[in-house]
Amino acid sequence: MIKPLLSLRHIFNEATLNILEGLHFGTFGNMANVTHLLTPKQCEQFHRDGFLMVKNILPQADIQPLIDELSQWVEDGTQAAISAGVLEIGQRFQDAPFATRLSQVSTACSEPDWIWQNFFRNQKPRTAGMFILRTSPPLLDVVESLIGSEIFAHPQFNFRAKLPEHQLTVIPWHQDLAYLISEEAGETLVVNAWIPLVQANKENGCMQIIRGSHKFGLLPHSRQDFTVGHTGNIGIAEADLPDGEVVTAGLDIGDILLTTERLVHRGLPNRSNTVRWSIDTRYNRIGLPTGREQVPGFIARSRADPTSITNSHQHWDHAFETA
Repeated sequence: MIKPLLSLRHIFNEATLNILEGLHFGTFGNMANVTHLLTPKQCEQFHRDGFLMVKNILPQADIQPLIDELSQWVEDGTQAAISAGVLEIGQRFQDAPFATRLSQVSTACSEPDWIWQNFFRNQKPRTAGMFILRTSPPLLDVVESLIGSEIFAHPQFNFRAKLPEHQLTVIPWHQDLAYLISEEAGETLVVNAWIPLVQANKENGCMQIIRGSHKFGLLPHSRQDFTVGHTGNIGIAEADLPDGEVVTAGLDIGDILLTTERLVHRGLPNRSNTVRWSIDTRYNRIGLPTGREQVPGFIARSRADPTSITNSHQHWDHAFETA
């Protein structure tokens, strides 16, 4: 299987990326001043409802490196599809925007899933762009408001390339805790940040959440989607869904949706002609069980021990190599 590139080494040299990541952390490891803490009212809403939408919090500079990486993967996948004979050279759509190009070239392929399967099925790249977004100072400020300043970047994270009418990426109603070892992490507050890389709305498959559903405990996850290769096929059956207002979380680039590990939520199908690009990244207090104890995370912020902070994606990646 063809694997995507795992860094921007073909675009930027090592020194440039180290400088970008160093500037991102201040003077190479010093934490930025906290300036984006949530208000007491916002914190109360998060704990009451199980979620919070925070508007216009992430700077484009923290989002763009990951978009650039993913755009390059689309280009790499396009060229590979041409070489494999599943795409005509005249159907590269090289001038199409990030929000549509993967959909356009995939539709033009004789095997529409070919690029997604070979370049976007692995949803956990430990790249410079992913690291920069996961450690965005405004994002960590918001998380600090909820769990304190000792912040562990949870092992569970993903990017999502949800293609139009793509059943493999339609995620049913579920709770994140059901995808962890609940016996280990059942008492850990895990804050999930769902971040769109394009405008997310009901048509292209944004998130839906059930207000207050985190208060019902861990629900049975007996629903299964037997589509071969589904990326999240375990969910809650309709009969087991709790009562509550269903909220459709339309978001713009720069917005985030914060949820708890017990909130019932789902991703809607993509009925548009664009790709719904997003990431979900989770955080908990340092030292608490993650429910993925065999998978490394990393320390994203610590005021108690700033020297323990992981300051680059190379250090993050090294943790996997030595685990």
